[in-house]
Amino acid sequence: MSAHRKKLYFALIITVLSVLLLNNELRTDITKVTGLDGLGHILGFICLSWVVHSLIKIPLMTTALTLSFYAALTEIGQYYLGFRNGEFRDFVADVMGIIIFIFLYWLYQVCVKKNVFKSTKK
Repeated sequence: MSAHRKKLYFALIITVLSVLLLNNELRTDITKVTGLDGLGHILGFICLSWVVHSLIKIPLMTTALTLSFYAALTEIGQYYLGFRNGEFRDFVADVMGIIIFIFLYWLYQVCVKKNVFKSTKK
């Protein structure tokens, strides 16, 4: 399987999961847990995790711990600013985004790298 096709399958998986996350009932459940802007935090940290992991090339768990620490420091900093609100639920949404990225990365490794989507051509 070509590298281009593997990337295409990975993009398809991300698209399907994004549609599921944007499902009205799921979105309602997510906003109940994380607040009104939680979906933005989740999607933002999925993208941030992907960029950091793919550009810096450090182990996935190091990336996850570093970004979790960054999320915590960001919310603590916002708590002390007069014009921003640091909220624990935003931190939870950030960590959820990191965990979803780890799951997507694992799914990519299992399904695409291990050739689960094998061609049926002979």
